[in-house]
Amino acid sequence: MRKQEIIIGLTAILLMVLFVFFDATVTESFIITGRLERLFTLVLVSLTVAYSTIVFQTISANKILTPSLMGYEHLFVLSQVLMLMTLGSGSELFRSKVWGFVFSTVVMTAYSFVLYVFLFRNQKKNVYYILLIGLVLGMFFSTTTQFLQMAIDPNEYGYVQSAMFSSLGRTSANTLLIASVVVLTLLLYLKRYFRYLDLLNLGREYTMGLGVDYDNMAKKQLLAISVLVSVSTALIGPITFVGIFVSGITYRLSNTASHSRTIVLAFGIALVLMTGAQFAIEHILNYRHSLSVLINLLGGVYFFALIIKQLRK
Repeated sequence: MRKQEIIIGLTAILLMVLFVFFDATVTESFIITGRLERLFTLVLVSLTVAYSTIVFQTISANKILTPSLMGYEHLFVLSQVLMLMTLGSGSELFRSKVWGFVFSTVVMTAYSFVLYVFLFRNQKKNVYYILLIGLVLGMFFSTTTQFLQMAIDPNEYGYVQSAMFSSLGRTSANTLLIASVVVLTLLLYLKRYFRYLDLLNLGREYTMGLGVDYDNMAKKQLLAISVLVSVSTALIGPITFVGIFVSGITYRLSNTASHSRTIVLAFGIALVLMTGAQFAIEHILNYRHSLSVLINLLGGVYFFALIIKQLRK
């Protein structure tokens, strides 16, 4: 284990302890319980972000692309708008955190399955073609959402606006239980493919030359990524730039092609970022900003820095 990995791990542990116990006595159990629930949400989201981003960039052979390009977050906001318009803000589906989470996850996962199954029928379609389709659909979802917002009752527009920003207020104990079962079960299933992920770095031709079905492996990984991204988005909402920020730092600190080590390092970095940002929001900014605003600000600056660096080469 390298020095950087140890530092990231210790920093993550320190931030988690600080997040839970800062300015709270042991007797204030209700405060600590609420913070533990939020912390578990951050751990779960960090895990999904780490795996989905690193593997997605391996398949696309591009360290700037992230799963958010597939339009999941735009579809999430659109689904909230449609649910509000058809059922109203007083409906059980809209107010229930559990049913809202299940509905959003199913919608985004179904979208991914239909998209991938349809596109993978033709083996000539590569990952970049799928990314292009996802990007176009994401723009379509975003435009449709903006159009439908004009027809929403102004008194209920606040519900739509809250869906556009990530928030830990969407989670509950039952929601976390469902999400953790889905994520951990899926990751345990994917563990058997870790050794093949290292081969995907070689490209399609070399991977197939070594006896690995590249197309089948890519399809399985993309479907798994769609589920992980759907779960994390349904849990706390859109977090567009966190993936590119986490992966960029991970590749700078890591000099290995082993996905098992890279994903673990990315998980630690994501946890440091998410926990640190939420701590700053609660105790420094006094809830004046949301989690997505702070993270997307950092990630956006880093993203443009990467683009400028690439242009200078």
